[in-house]
Amino acid sequence: MGASNPDLEFHADRTAEMVDDEYVAVTQETFVDTAIEEFRAFEPESDETTVYYLYVTDNSGRLVGVMSLRELLNAPEDDVVEAHMSTDLITINADADPEYAASEMAERDFPALPVVDDDGVLVGVLRTDDMIEVVEEEATEDIMKSAGFSFADVETSRSSAILESSILKILRLRLPWLLVALAGGLTAGLVIEGFEETLEAIIVLGFFIPVIMDMGGNVGTQASTIFVRGLAVGHIDDRNAMRHFRREAGVGLTIGVIIGAIGSAAAYLYLMYVRGLEEPLATHGDVLSVSAVLFVSLAAVCTIASTVGYVVPWIAHKLGYDPAAVSDPLVTTVKDITALVIYFGMATLLLGHLV
Repeated sequence: MGASNPDLEFHADRTAEMVDDEYVAVTQETFVDTAIEEFRAFEPESDETTVYYLYVTDNSGRLVGVMSLRELLNAPEDDVVEAHMSTDLITINADADPEYAASEMAERDFPALPVVDDDGVLVGVLRTDDMIEVVEEEATEDIMKSAGFSFADVETSRSSAILESSILKILRLRLPWLLVALAGGLTAGLVIEGFEETLEAIIVLGFFIPVIMDMGGNVGTQASTIFVRGLAVGHIDDRNAMRHFRREAGVGLTIGVIIGAIGSAAAYLYLMYVRGLEEPLATHGDVLSVSAVLFVSLAAVCTIASTVGYVVPWIAHKLGYDPAAVSDPLVTTVKDITALVIYFGMATLLLGHLV
């Protein structure tokens, strides 16, 4: 079992809640027809509970085998279940970390897994539906944190912290990360001022600034949310982090190329047929250059935002900070600054003759 992330770990007291005691189990000497009757007699308390497997134990209650319902129905009724059960068992220990249990359930294509104690005694089953509910609750907490809320116990205090806390406490929860965003905004303003001459000469460039900023922000937020969720359920760790980084960079580039192509085509149509050719974009070549600036900028910004959306929470995690709480402000800051530098840098390169 891999190392757990203490900041994103499931609440330990959820383990007992996830173990379901509604299942069908027989001893290994039981005949198939008797086991089928056990299935017929089984009446779960909840109508939503579905039993897919027959669990086989020895006389001490230790799990020794398992049969699917299909295997049971296809077996000769006068055979004992031991002759047809599978002994290649995949189990969850009753004391297992819930984060590990969630990871195991995610990797197995089974609707349920048996839960045993240290002696191998069957104590219940873990169902995928119950695990999904727990994973979704934990992911909701992480998403709440990604907005800048650093709660000691999000599960019990997230509502009261937002609605009932004192103004001082609310400021302490929210203000630090908003200050990070403020610093990023001021720095972005300095970048725009640095290209003031270009913007004054080619005013139409200002029309596309929101497009560049918003797309980078959306892609970065998507990436960081996906990363934090993957970190929370144990799908991302030291062993596979670099593979996920490379894959996300490729995803970001693909998204950037598609969005860039659509955005640059829209810009071309607007400049040619809505705005019309006029100074300083008085030629078809100038319009094509603006479209090229938008395409390259969107492609680059989406790639960078997607990668940074993974790297920032990973660095925060490795440094011991809560990645869910710090990701969005830092990703937004890095994305805004790099987006403007790329956009105006490309504009100066391709449209410098108009300045």
